[in-house]
Amino acid sequence: MADGATVVGVRVKDGVVLASERRLSYNGFILSKKARKVHSITPHIGVALAGLYGDTERLVRILKFQAQYYEVEVGREIGVRSLAKYFSNLLYAYKLLPFYAESIVGGVDGSGPQIYVLDPVGSLIEDDYAVAGSGGPIAIGIVESSYRKDMGLGEVREVVKKAILAAIERDTASGDGIDLLTITSEGSKFEEIVLKR
Repeated sequence: MADGATVVGVRVKDGVVLASERRLSYNGFILSKKARKVHSITPHIGVALAGLYGDTERLVRILKFQAQYYEVEVGREIGVRSLAKYFSNLLYAYKLLPFYAESIVGGVDGSGPQIYVLDPVGSLIEDDYAVAGSGGPIAIGIVESSYRKDMGLGEVREVVKKAILAAIERDTASGDGIDLLTITSEGSKFEEIVLKR
């Protein structure tokens, strides 16, 4: 994505960790150092988005509305795959004029922890981990070399932080802190990590 970002999602047996850096840039100009790219959609589902910030914010609003609508209509929280499939269909419906975003959906439901990665036209792939954005090629090397299915959430959080930091060091469009969303069957916890200058 030309606008820059680094987002990472990893699942292990105990839950999911979604993370991003916080820089918002366009054509080499830093617009903000506090841009949020990781969002809770429900207490058990989150998204991490890289791309054009206006598009990603619009997508978050649509997903939150759909999750709330589902809960009112059905009487229970939407499942991770159901929300990811809805997201995929939404992106595909706009394929002729797509949202400029790469997305990771992660969460925990009755089927366990799940991570899905989506491209701008709605391709939906489930995996153990995913990266997106301009810093993704750097971050994937850290995640791929460190990942084990039997990792604990604390260990995963450290690997994800290390991956985002590596991207921040080498990708000028990424920087200015880390946002971490940890999701388990008990709910989600958001954390901001301020980087020392």
